[in-house]
Amino acid sequence: MIGAGAIAMDPTLKQKGAVQNEDTAEEAIDQIRESLRGLKFGSVNIIVQDGVIIQIDRTEKKRLREHRNGTK
Repeated sequence: MIGAGAIAMDPTLKQKGAVQNEDTAEEAIDQIRESLRGLKFGSVNIIVQDGVIIQIDRTEKKRLREHRNGTK
């Protein structure tokens, strides 16, 4: 989870004159990349409120496969 929140990268924000904190947004992107790193099965959910990323959730699923002869 991102402590202070990060402004979501919306190209329309600059047109509206909103101020973006690029360092915080870059930190959020880095954390999203880190959440995706090594993920084989699962999902990464990004929670945004008022255009600000407030939470990143990673859910990883481990697939357990049995051998054909019934042993693990």
